[in-house]
Amino acid sequence: MLTTDGSWIQLDADPLKPYEDLDDWDKGVEAAGYYKWGTFGRPDESPLWLDIYRRNTTPGLTVPFFMIVLSSPGYYEIVYAESTPAMMALQAQWAPAIQAAAMTDLLGRLNDGSTEYGIAGLIRRALK
Repeated sequence: MLTTDGSWIQLDADPLKPYEDLDDWDKGVEAAGYYKWGTFGRPDESPLWLDIYRRNTTPGLTVPFFMIVLSSPGYYEIVYAESTPAMMALQAQWAPAIQAAAMTDLLGRLNDGSTEYGIAGLIRRALK
């Protein structure tokens, strides 16, 4: 978990672990006390993005305030942030990688000569 002072600490237990038996990601996240707060990047259009979950303000919850899920089309990794400043620092650290992945993917699509559709096809047709 990234703390407010910028250091990383190991959690004693994964806040989602007690809810693994639900076999449903959304139900497990909700049971752990989180709701989807936002997304950085575009899951349908980017090779890398962050889904950010915020803890409900339910009394007695001892989970970290934010859960950040770094995702790609075939993989994800979960990290936690202690507070809003820690979550913003984590987001700022990942922003360059997410932007670079999106731009690399876009440039690859624009250079793909195998399609006539989308932006690449439109540009090729306009240049003919």
